[in-house]
Amino acid sequence: MSLSARVPSTTGTNLFIPAIYLNKVIDAAKSKLVNTDAVNTEWISGAAKGNIFYIPKTNTVTATEVVVGTKASALNPLNTTGVTVTMNQWFEAPVDIDYMSKFQSQVALEKYASDEAAYAVESAIDLYISSLYSSLGGYSTSGYGSDGQTLTDDILVYLMETLDEANAPRDGGRSLVLDPSGVADMVKIDKFVASMYVQIGAVENGIIAKNHPIYGCTVRVTNNLTAATTGNYACMLHKNAIAAKVQIHNAWRKEFEELHNTRIQAEALWGASEAVDGFGVPFFSRKS
Repeated sequence: MSLSARVPSTTGTNLFIPAIYLNKVIDAAKSKLVNTDAVNTEWISGAAKGNIFYIPKTNTVTATEVVVGTKASALNPLNTTGVTVTMNQWFEAPVDIDYMSKFQSQVALEKYASDEAAYAVESAIDLYISSLYSSLGGYSTSGYGSDGQTLTDDILVYLMETLDEANAPRDGGRSLVLDPSGVADMVKIDKFVASMYVQIGAVENGIIAKNHPIYGCTVRVTNNLTAATTGNYACMLHKNAIAAKVQIHNAWRKEFEELHNTRIQAEALWGASEAVDGFGVPFFSRKS
């Protein structure tokens, strides 16, 4: 006989058996925030909306053969237009907690509200940076290959070769940013199975197989990629492909006694721009 058959149904509906809330909370499912880590990001303070930051760039100069008795023309390694980053993105994530809920709850509502608000603005930054991928490498809101394609070794070799031809450094600053479908495709490639598949384990900060870079790239997985029609815009890039300036304010709280609630709010101000266009190659993933 089931328990419900032995207990009068009214004991629950008429509150003879009270509801009990435990001091445990299940965190909401969150996407890994990896795009910000994959690009050249500077964390700043004291900036205001509309501030413009200028990042100088150098250009490559070419040596010429010495001609005795002739003064060679001076070279100018600084004759390149710099990168402009405008602080034009300002987002907030407010959460209100009424006094009665706070008094009756056994969990630290303000802590969880603060954590979720902070994640909300961080996620907005991450999504904004990924929106710049599709125009890297001169693709102009498109990507290499066809939308919905399966990630293959040939695609990865092409991406690597393209970055090499653009003189993107192999200095540990390259990343391969994928969605889950890209990771699933990759572990079906025989040459990666032995070196990576069994090493995936825990995903730390979105990094897959931390000690096993693929073609000189740290492999990162996230759901915060910009969607195409069928798949997403994934990317292989060097961190200097995109420059970002980010200012995150600590979540603040303010009491509104007349409204009987506490407001907890996180805010972020940022800007990002393509820095070296050829240092990134977007490509389509299999599904979004």
